[in-house]
Amino acid sequence: MAVSKVPTEVLTEIFYLLCKESIFVCELNNSRCKENFPWAVGLVCRQWRTAFLSYPPIWGSLTISDWYYNLPRKSFPKTRSESYAKEINRRLALYLERSGGYPLRLDILLQSDPDGNKAFTMMALEMLSACSHRWQTANFRLSCDWQLDSIAPCKGKLPTLEWLEIKVSLFRIHLNRHSLGMFQVAPRLTHAFVGPWAKSHGWLLPWTQLTELCLILDGNSIIENGDVPNLLPMLHNIKELRLWLEYELDSEFEDGFPQFPPTLLNQLHFLEVPHPAFLSWFEAPSLCEIYFADYQQSYDELLDVHGEISSLIRRSACMIRKLSLSFGGMFYVGTLEGVEELEINYQHPDAPRSPINISFLPKLRLLTIMCWIEDFDSSMNSLTPVLESARVPSRSECSPSQCSTGTPVSLLERISVELYHQDQEPPKIPKRLLEIADKWPVVVYSTHWFNF
Repeated sequence: MAVSKVPTEVLTEIFYLLCKESIFVCELNNSRCKENFPWAVGLVCRQWRTAFLSYPPIWGSLTISDWYYNLPRKSFPKTRSESYAKEINRRLALYLERSGGYPLRLDILLQSDPDGNKAFTMMALEMLSACSHRWQTANFRLSCDWQLDSIAPCKGKLPTLEWLEIKVSLFRIHLNRHSLGMFQVAPRLTHAFVGPWAKSHGWLLPWTQLTELCLILDGNSIIENGDVPNLLPMLHNIKELRLWLEYELDSEFEDGFPQFPPTLLNQLHFLEVPHPAFLSWFEAPSLCEIYFADYQQSYDELLDVHGEISSLIRRSACMIRKLSLSFGGMFYVGTLEGVEELEINYQHPDAPRSPINISFLPKLRLLTIMCWIEDFDSSMNSLTPVLESARVPSRSECSPSQCSTGTPVSLLERISVELYHQDQEPPKIPKRLLEIADKWPVVVYSTHWFNF
């Protein structure tokens, strides 16, 4: 069938499936985006242009930002012209009209000089607030009071909101009672990411209906005051819970890490915490995956991962099948019978490296190691001993003649080495990694560009 004969309704569905990114409203020069969707399809022919302009779901995913992505930060202009502001608002109104009555997926990122961009952002936010009954997902990064006031009319008018992410600057924004309760009534809300959070000045959400939640904790006082343990009983439907730190954790608590009676969360199956001591707050019989991640600091002391997990398992009668660690320091995993997947992220280049002893993980099938490519040697010092101690067969031992001798075969199915780099050009793979991957077929590697 010729392309021109493809029915319009089929074309629009194809275009919608291709729409992976939202439409960036603040880019006036569309020629920069002519190779990207949706603008690219509009240049093919009149039929395609008509199809993508007239299909409402395509226009339901929008991004508004006061950042210039094509300029370095030091080149950002302090203000934008009045004509620019008018054109942005004209386009936003047009895109909202094209989206019809379909659900909206919004990314609102207002992080630079707030007052310099007030002319165009206030009207844009008010336009979006008028459509709050269509919000399906909303991601807000706000930096001043008037931005928050501009979306305040959405309170009580969020019947379709399912996913919310909101992060504000407490240095510039004063959260009053009205603001804190803005998202408290949202009957379909099940996923939330909020921060910084504290009981005294944190957002009020329909906690009991949430199934996924990420809380950024605002300082050590939140831990000492028991704000999180007091919140946990309301999360009885939570399945995935992440606790992050806004600042570094003070490991020198006066009386040790604050202890509170563990809260029973029957539905919880994924838990991310910044320190093993947080596990003492939980009893979770369905828990199967734990992720330790502290993006703020390096630890000098040995972190007892094994002791805290073992205590949690005894208390909850759960089976931990996947364990992920992203620490800047030494940690002790020890014997964990049920772990089948282990993921280690060496995110701090200068921090000491814990040896990987998987002989204490008898059921381990998948091992993932992530590190900077420049830091490969220090991160991989223990990889060869791991392969040998686990009796992972080398390539020569995988031959039919060797396999017939009854050589013990490890349960380890794959070791993935993920190398991160900052240069856009493809990096050179370390020679040592190529040798390891050539000798042991279970070892695979990949490179990833990390864009700050």
